[in-house]
Amino acid sequence: MRAHHRSQGKDGYRMIKLTYCDDSILQRKAIDEWLKIYSAKNGITIEGVPFSTGTDLLTAVENGASFDIYILDIIMPELKGTEVAAKLREYDSAGQIIFLSSTSAFDEDAQSVKPVGYLLKPVSADQLYTMLDKAISELD
Repeated sequence: MRAHHRSQGKDGYRMIKLTYCDDSILQRKAIDEWLKIYSAKNGITIEGVPFSTGTDLLTAVENGASFDIYILDIIMPELKGTEVAAKLREYDSAGQIIFLSSTSAFDEDAQSVKPVGYLLKPVSADQLYTMLDKAISELD
């Protein structure tokens, strides 16, 4: 298991390493914009790293990448977000997981990896901000 190394960003702000994995480019763009706004409003430097597939995210983690927060779409090609989360837990028991999905059908699978939360699409910026507040508070 890897330990998390939260640090101060170069501007003296708190640094959060976050990844978001969604096969929808529109959702990735929205999350990217929302993270910029959230970061500026809260005085937090967020290093956001997007992935379009769970396989790519897992490869990065297997090669040493680590994140404080994982935002995972559940319904994706190749691997479901719940499968990605289960594999992530083998590497990282402390990372905070937020699931996004267009259906609540996977809720039971999602709960097995102890996520900080679960948001149904379409997700609003405010819903994500509330979940980020919760995830960041769990990091402390």
